[in-house]
Amino acid sequence: MCSIAGSENKKEVQKMLKIMKHRAPDGTGVFSDYNFTIGMGRMAIIDLKSQGLCPYTFDMWTISFNGEIYNYIELREELKKIGWTFQTKSDIEVCLKSYLQWGVKCLDKFNGMFAFAIYNGSSIFLARDIAGEKPLYFSYKPFKFASEAKALNWDCIEFPKAHYMIWNCVTGVEEFEQYWEPKKIKIKNAEKELEKLLEDSIKIRTRADVPYGLYFSKGVDSSLISTFHNFKHKFTYEDKNYRKEFLKRFRKILWHLDYPVSSFSAFGLYKLAELASKKVKVVLSGEGADELFGGYVRYVQPHFNWLAQKNYPSYKGMFSPAESVTSVGFREFDGNMQELLRMGDRMSSAFGIETGCPFLDKRIINFAYSLQDNLKINFLDTKVLLNKILKKRSPNYKPIEKAGLYCSVNSWIGEKDKLDKRSYLAFQKKIWKKFHL
Repeated sequence: MCSIAGSENKKEVQKMLKIMKHRAPDGTGVFSDYNFTIGMGRMAIIDLKSQGLCPYTFDMWTISFNGEIYNYIELREELKKIGWTFQTKSDIEVCLKSYLQWGVKCLDKFNGMFAFAIYNGSSIFLARDIAGEKPLYFSYKPFKFASEAKALNWDCIEFPKAHYMIWNCVTGVEEFEQYWEPKKIKIKNAEKELEKLLEDSIKIRTRADVPYGLYFSKGVDSSLISTFHNFKHKFTYEDKNYRKEFLKRFRKILWHLDYPVSSFSAFGLYKLAELASKKVKVVLSGEGADELFGGYVRYVQPHFNWLAQKNYPSYKGMFSPAESVTSVGFREFDGNMQELLRMGDRMSSAFGIETGCPFLDKRIINFAYSLQDNLKINFLDTKVLLNKILKKRSPNYKPIEKAGLYCSVNSWIGEKDKLDKRSYLAFQKKIWKKFHL
């Protein structure tokens, strides 16, 4: 969990880093010349000893980096064989030298979550990870960027996931391209292949020089992750009467979020991060599994209707809305999941900890994109393949109905019943009015 920032104005960069200091418990720094200034605030996870990593400069190149390159050890060895030498053990140095070796193609080699900027005195290379785990915002006039919108006074655009930009400090944008989209792969033995991918995904996400743990809801996703690694620390949100604390902290939570969200589960994530920060600096989460593997109950009806339309084309009008589980899942991968990732990032950054998502490994995303629908949803069964693997690895696991991270905000502010969809909008207006927002 780091912060990055850049502007033509050095004082502005320093101010942006100060606004985002919660993301950087281990120091900040800037590099500045006559054209541009880039800055970085660091939370050290890998390589706690090397100096000059915030930001990191090599020859005429400077990188400001937020996130982790999980396969950095393998990439470092590949670069060494080509002739590169390394002064640190950090993934930041690997990221920069990968760019110097392969240019934009380095992004195809990275398996990680990141938002970074590389500056060479005349141009800036900006890139963001494929799932949008790490945040990045920018503006054109004048050109500047930061990890959080509040650092840019909300006068900005969200940098799209899976994109890169090359900005010429004199002429402006030279390139702005999408570098990745999910692709079909061949799957021979779905259960065996996914199990192997999950094992490696969790292994590389627990490469850390600091204590780490797991957000453990006891649902399918976190329970499955827990079967691959013996986590010393597990953190579970317990819904209690947090009325006083909610009313006291809600404004601060909103400030961290940058933008309004459609769920009050941000409070639960805030409490989880607060709890985790007392023990660890890195925490793993099951985020992404529902979108990729058909976990939401709301996917059942449109998927059933989609199947019915295929089997009974003459009665197509009877079955609506209709959408396959893979289609709706990847639509929400680009939509609803982005809000969930933003909540996770902002609530963990509020306490200076990092969140990693094993299901958002790019190999697993491609696997899910290629997986047949009946291994995601089969009639009323959701997450079919994940449940199958979990049952194999943990035969005594007792399934629980998916409820999400529910917080009893309605009762804390005087609502008697749980909210249905029709009353939710009115409820939102009530809470925003209460806080004069």
